Amino acid sequence: MNSSFSFEEEIDLSRFNTLYRTEPPTDSSPMSNLIPDGRYEVVVAEASLTKSQRSGNPMIRWVFRITGSTFRDRILRKHSAITENTLRFVRKELEICGLRLDRFEDLKARVQELEGVELEVVKVTKGEDSNIYFNRTITAQSQADGVAEDDLPF
Repeated sequence: MNSSFSFEEEIDLSRFNTLYRTEPPTDSSPMSNLIPDGRYEVVVAEASLTKSQRSGNPMIRWVFRITGSTFRDRILRKHSAITENTLRFVRKELEICGLRLDRFEDLKARVQELEGVELEVVKVTKGEDSNIYFNRTITAQSQADGVAEDDLPF
């Protein structure tokens, strides 16, 4: 059964046309600006390697889902451009996530390993631009505090 095609065909949005034209948006600022600056616990929901539409440079596209209390399940996004000037920052982000590469080109095959990593991040806004900075990995820290099963004597 190919329900995805028939499901999309059944959706009729035409009844919203007039309201859509006359109703102003609730807030003109981007959705990420609705989440205030601060420290958040997040999980990497998506990580993909793509190219910047503006410069053509490679970049990592991050989608974070907030796991902390106040803004739980809200989304933060980050784009990490990869250039000669930013490579050291990208490397630091990857290492905080626990992804160490022998060759940087291996990132193409391993970028999805970033998904599911739990992080503590800080959102900072300067003017109209906001950025997400990685503080630490939560999962690595909690695992480091415990004893590995292989270390148990029985």
